[in-house]
Parts: sequence; structure tokens; C-alpha cells
Amino acid sequence: MTAINTKIKLKKGDVLKHTFFKVRPGEGAVEFARRYFPINVEYHDALEIAAAVIDGHFEGVDDPKVRRCAHCGYYYRDKTKNNSSVTCSKECGTGKDIVLKAWRREVRKVGKVRRLSWLDLHYASSYQGKPLEYPFWSSDWHMFEYDRKRKVYSFGDDFEQYVAQQKRKAEMGGKRKTAEQIDYDGYNVPRNIHVKIGGHVGYGKVTVIKKGHGEVEADLLARYGPKKLQQERIRAQMAALGGYKI
Repeated sequence: MTAINTKIKLKKGDVLKHTFFKVRPGEGAVEFARRYFPINVEYHDALEIAAAVIDGHFEGVDDPKVRRCAHCGYYYRDKTKNNSSVTCSKECGTGKDIVLKAWRREVRKVGKVRRLSWLDLHYASSYQGKPLEYPFWSSDWHMFEYDRKRKVYSFGDDFEQYVAQQKRKAEMGGKRKTAEQIDYDGYNVPRNIHVKIGGHVGYGKVTVIKKGHGEVEADLLARYGPKKLQQERIRAQMAALGGYKI
């Protein structure tokens, strides 16, 4: 298998044709062009100056540090010590890398057999290279399965019910729910509840005893008695409703 060379190094002054004058000028290009606009310049004069700066008809264009940006295509002045930059700003450098990465991705696809998608297998949209006027699915099940995998709506669900669910989810904040503080009858201050489980054995060690509901009930009844246990349960219920602290 022959290795595909996807390495590319832009030379000084080279501009990507996909972005040449198609994007806004970077910060370096704007800063460079400002020096050629006098204060209180008239509108028509500003248009002529801008056209001259864009076309390269200005004083100082022969400076080796002045060149076109590889991304936006406008002139800028290189501020690096070794005169090695090819873009006028950090944003243009990021845009240049994005374009080159997409180009490398397309080059690697050449010669590779693309895996057939669900639409390729079960959706007829063209015939002999010509688009169909009325595309169709091979079956209703494939159509609903395609929608279900993309979370449009499940098979058999009511569409109005689906829309209502999505609207309710959006009103609640989507997947990331916003923090909500609930007022418990005017008492929303955090309450500290201390519960002792088991007993201490030595210093810094705790023995945890696991018991079932019946065993815990029998233990509490033998330790406090029915009257004391009933009082403590009422006290716990009042604390849960915000009546008082435990």
C-alpha cells in the first residue's frame, strides 16, 4: 500500500485559495492598514486607500517583512524575530490549520472504500445518477428505525406527545438542570442530623453493624421503650417538615 503524503508547508506570502479574500481581515492586517489612513479622511478617499492597500500599491510593499496572510489574504507586517510567520494573527493561524486539516482528511479518503450508511442501504434517492422526484424508503420499519436512532421519535409514539416532551425538557433547562432551592414552609436552612451506628473499638476505629429492619426495630424498642420511641419518631417527622432542629 502506497503511503499518501499529506504534509504541506506554506511559504511566505502563499495564500490558501479557499479563504483568499473570503474571510474578514485578521487583527494584524487591520493594524497594518491603519497607518495608511490619515485622521478625518473622507469616505471616497478611504475607499481608494483601501483598494490600494489590498492590491499592494502602497509604499513599503517591497519590505521583506510585509507579505500577504496565508488565511485572509490581506497584507500585514511580520513581527517575529526570525521573520517566519505566515499569518497575521492567532485567529488566522487557527483558520489556516482548520483548512489544511480538512484537506488532509479529503486526501486520505482517496482510494478508500467508504462504508455504506443506513441511507445508502435502505433509502432510494437517485436512479442511474439522477435524483428521484419522489425518494422513498425500502420499508416503514427502516424509516422509523432511522428516526429512532437519531432520537427524533420512537416507533409508535405520538408526534404531538414528542413535541410536548421536548418543549417541557427545554423549559426545565435541557439535560443540564438548573439548581433549584425549595422552600420547606419557610425553613430552608440546612439541618445537621447526627446518627450513631455501631460502637467504637479503640482509637480511630469504628465497627459497622448491618441489621435488617426487624432487628433495628427490636433493638430500638428494647433500648428506649415504646413510649420514648414514639416520641422520637414524632420529633423526627416535625424536623423533616421544618418545625425545629434535631
